[in-house]
Amino acid sequence: MEKLILSTDNTHKVIEIKEALKGLPLLIQGKSSLLQEPLEVEENLDTLEGNAGLKARALAEKLPGHYILADDTGLFVPSLNGEPGVHSARYGGDHDDRKNNLKLLEKLKGQEDRSAYFKTVLFLIDPSGKEVILEGICPGKILKDFQGQEAFGYDPLFLPDNFQKSFAQMTTEEKNAISHRGRALAKLRDYLEETLGEN
Repeated sequence: MEKLILSTDNTHKVIEIKEALKGLPLLIQGKSSLLQEPLEVEENLDTLEGNAGLKARALAEKLPGHYILADDTGLFVPSLNGEPGVHSARYGGDHDDRKNNLKLLEKLKGQEDRSAYFKTVLFLIDPSGKEVILEGICPGKILKDFQGQEAFGYDPLFLPDNFQKSFAQMTTEEKNAISHRGRALAKLRDYLEETLGEN
C-alpha cells in the first residue's frame, strides 16, 4: 500500500485529512513518525503555494518515493490589501489566535468593506516526483465581534457567504462541508482516486 506522508504533525489536521481520504488505499502518516529528527522549514515566500511547496519538497527530499502532502492556509481581506494573507498565523503574535483576531478587528475599524476569503493550498508530490497544486476557497466577511466558542484561528470572526453563523458556531461536519480546507481536500480525494485507480 502506498504511503501518504503529511508535512504536519498537527493532530487536528492529521485527523481531518485521514477522514477526508477515508477508504483510499493509502497509509496516511504524520512526518514525525518517520523522521529521525525534526524537520524545520522556514516559510519565507510571499504566496501560500510557495510556502506549501517549500514544506513538501523538504519532506520529499528526506523521504523519497512516497506521496508527500503539505498545505498552507491564509485569510485574505481585500480592503486591507490582502492582509493577513501568508502571515495569518503570526499576524498579531506568534501563533496567538486571540492577538491575531484583535489586530484584524482593529485594522477593520470603520471599514465598510469587510469582505474576506479563506484559501487553502495543498501541495502534493507523488512517488515519481510529480507536483500537483490543489486549492479551496471559501468567501465570506469579517464580523465586528467574536461569535462562537469553537475558537480556532479566525473562525469566531469569519461569516461564510450565505450563512447566518460563524465558522466557530458550526459543527465540525458543517464547517468541513463548506470550508476552504474541505473544498481543497475534496479535490485531493478526486485526484488520488483517479491516480491510484490507474496504478
